[in-house]
Amino acid sequence: MPIIKQEDFGTEKAPEWAKVRGGINAMGCSTRDKDGAVELHFHDAEEFWFVVKGKARVMTEGKEYIVEKGDIVCTKMGDEHAILEIIEAPYTQIWIESNLRGKKRRGHLHKGEDE
Repeated sequence: MPIIKQEDFGTEKAPEWAKVRGGINAMGCSTRDKDGAVELHFHDAEEFWFVVKGKARVMTEGKEYIVEKGDIVCTKMGDEHAILEIIEAPYTQIWIESNLRGKKRRGHLHKGEDE
């Protein structure tokens, strides 16, 4: 199935062919208000955020950036990243994680705890 409904984002309902060919591990659409910061974490996959609304201060590769509609945040496997502050709410992003690699752990991983 080439269509994934919004309610299925972040679930195992991605097309099997996308997973087999090195495609998508997980995906989702997140909308956050002014209190919508996300803790510093990393993944066993690359992650891409497509900003579709609002503005935020984020961290990736040890640097802070301001992102807004039209920007794409690209995070390499193992690099810590976070949403530090929502500057203009609502902040909405679509996120996609590539296939798991390395230890192939799912979800938000934290230095010291998950290494």
